[in-house]
Amino acid sequence: MVGTILSNFWVALIAFSAYFFSSYPFLNGKRILWDASMLALLFFFLTFIARAIIAFVMVNPVATEEEMAFATQKEIDAVEPSSEELAKIVKSMLSEQ
Repeated sequence: MVGTILSNFWVALIAFSAYFFSSYPFLNGKRILWDASMLALLFFFLTFIARAIIAFVMVNPVATEEEMAFATQKEIDAVEPSSEELAKIVKSMLSEQ
């Protein structure tokens, strides 16, 4: 969480610096500082939203068809007989012959 906040501060600092230096003829200093600060604050919070969207896409909660085709371990265990059941089946087959 600390890394996220620190990286958001970096994004805000970059946004502040870009706006501040792009308004070079510093005629109205208070207005430039106020606008740059509000832009930095906006970018700070937008970075949280962008990270949430990226995390949502990376996790990919929607199951694809390939994932649905594979059975889980419990389903496989339910279909396959246990080793004791296999031993009983083999013994019964041997006794029949």
